[in-house]
Amino acid sequence: MEAALVTGKNKLELVDMPTPEPSTGKAVVDIAYCGICGTDLHAYQSGEPYNPAICGHEWMGNVSALGKEVGHIKEGDRVAIGISSACGQCAPCLRGETAYCETAFAGMIGVGPMAAAHGGFAPSIAIDASRLYGVTSKLSDIEASLLEPATVAIHAVRRTRLSLGDSVVVVGAGPIGLLTLQCARAAGAGTVVLIEPQESRRNLGGVLGADLLIDPSKEQTLEQVQNHVGKEGADVVFECAGIPQTINQSVGLCRRGGVVSLVGFPNLPAEINAAEWLVKEIELVASLGYLREEFDVAQALVEDERLKLAPLHTSTVSLDGIDGAFARLATDPEEVKILVDPRI
Repeated sequence: MEAALVTGKNKLELVDMPTPEPSTGKAVVDIAYCGICGTDLHAYQSGEPYNPAICGHEWMGNVSALGKEVGHIKEGDRVAIGISSACGQCAPCLRGETAYCETAFAGMIGVGPMAAAHGGFAPSIAIDASRLYGVTSKLSDIEASLLEPATVAIHAVRRTRLSLGDSVVVVGAGPIGLLTLQCARAAGAGTVVLIEPQESRRNLGGVLGADLLIDPSKEQTLEQVQNHVGKEGADVVFECAGIPQTINQSVGLCRRGGVVSLVGFPNLPAEINAAEWLVKEIELVASLGYLREEFDVAQALVEDERLKLAPLHTSTVSLDGIDGAFARLATDPEEVKILVDPRI
């Protein structure tokens, strides 16, 4: 069996892998769709070593085989990949901080016994069954394949403790930014401003619920935000671009005592004006990944259409076409979410 892996700068190869087999505690899933994530793309562009276990970590499919000691799913079930429940035995769990379970986190980042030999850019995968959860029949396969990034956005919004009526700014309209603005609206945001230089992504944000769209390459961003939410600035700013410059700029858009949420993963160090953060008494919230229960939240939001996933899907490719898909994502900002279908 072949699995697609990032093996160098602008280099992606189909690598021979053993055919997945069920073993104790594991399930084999035939993959229907796997999304190309921003972290996959960053690895492709940078050429830095990339863990094969997370090269393709946004997928859904159907269970084709089960190992022993797997009880919560059965053969034929539609499932998606997520994070396991807290183990209850590591140091954070024993402190009562189950949200920081070391075992669950290790599996999520592709380390330890819960990690697979490769990611979801493959026809099938053998994975620790505790990381799988059932997908409701009310969701399409395409929607199910986007639940993983949707849950990243849900986790980010929940960590800010956003309040009913709050003013929100989202910086960056990649998949996570577009999902975050929808989650902020679902959480009760009174108004949502989206900052994005690329026109088609910016306009998609308007379709998905943003009240004000700002092109930072042509408009005075701070002035536009203040005119919309008030001179004091926004209550919550979500930095979803992962760009060093916009990390520091985010505090300028936020009111004194407001919250800046770091969601986009930066590839380079970022400098901040610490005095401004200090004077404003900004609450900084970092968000990475998700919790097990948030996958249920994600499905419920998609079911009642408060969270729309299908509009983010711009292309579908086969495994043979995956190299070209990565190249397009790196150069064509009109591509938002490309799904890989290993069945074609």
